[in-house]
Amino acid sequence: MKTVGEILKEAREKKEISLSEVEKATKIKVRFLESLEKNDFSKISEATVTKGLIKNYAEYLGLSSGDILAVFRRDFIEDKKGQILPRGLYKPLSQPKLAWTPKLTVVVSVGILFLIIASYLTVQLFGLLGSPPLEIYSPKNKEIVKVEEINIQGKTSSDAVVFINGEMAEIGSDGSFEKTVTLSPGENKFQIEAVSRRGKRIKLERVILFSP
Repeated sequence: MKTVGEILKEAREKKEISLSEVEKATKIKVRFLESLEKNDFSKISEATVTKGLIKNYAEYLGLSSGDILAVFRRDFIEDKKGQILPRGLYKPLSQPKLAWTPKLTVVVSVGILFLIIASYLTVQLFGLLGSPPLEIYSPKNKEIVKVEEINIQGKTSSDAVVFINGEMAEIGSDGSFEKTVTLSPGENKFQIEAVSRRGKRIKLERVILFSP
């Protein structure tokens, strides 16, 4: 695609008109005409003046000033200072870059600390108000065993109490518990219940099949 300067220069040379002749007819100085044909608008004070010169030059050459100015707007843009820049090089001044400052470091650090504290308090609150956790590691539900005694093992919170069919099981400092139970031939049901300090309960059931 041809630029504004290329279109103007090509039209002038096709008509075999010198820059001096254009200057006499349009009153546009030769140095400005050369700048227009080279797309070098830095020597012209303002964008408004540049567009006016392009319009007059185009009309003198018999070209459509509207079409020529459209080509100009396609390739160039006017910044806030009135300077003309190629569109690919234009960067709006209204988008400041974020600068990392000591103040911003403090704000971010305080924000992270606040989130950590809030998360901790939330976990503690749910621990106080909700039921304690309860996991049964062994045996599996409906497991078939061939021995009369087995160990029921699991884990809950360290401050909870665990009952297995109403009998208390010992709990370690990490919340793990284990209790040996005696089986009867056939199906054996065990209710494993954990109770928190606030009386919140959770109950799981295990069915063990003893096949001597």
